[in-house]
Amino acid sequence: MSIDAPYPELEELLTYLSHIQRYQDTAILNRHLLRWQPEMILNLPKGVASVPFQVPGSPELMAATVAALRRHRVIVWSKHGVVARSDQSVKRAADRIEYAETGARYEYLNLVNGEKAEGLSVDEIRAVCRTFNIQQDIF
Repeated sequence: MSIDAPYPELEELLTYLSHIQRYQDTAILNRHLLRWQPEMILNLPKGVASVPFQVPGSPELMAATVAALRRHRVIVWSKHGVVARSDQSVKRAADRIEYAETGARYEYLNLVNGEKAEGLSVDEIRAVCRTFNIQQDIF
């Protein structure tokens, strides 16, 4: 990242947000990330899990990661990094991280602009889910 960049590199924003306490709550994280583009809920219908900080490489982090990946396709290790899974391919897992990071970028931009934008409403997201028959329990 250059010193004069207006925001961190795309791959860093989920980790950055995980340093803010409110985003360490999975429900809050998802309501804020998935509201920025209609296709977010299509690609991440279970959302993104926030895994509380654990020492890197520890058995506790391993257990928390396995548990979170059972339900979610993307997880954020609070204050550390991001992990994704896919039964299809490594590329698909990387795509999921890219979707989550895009939501984090919009959320970051909204934060630095005084939270003036609202993103998609709950009703708009639910309409997308109905149209595409997406089963989700976030909104």
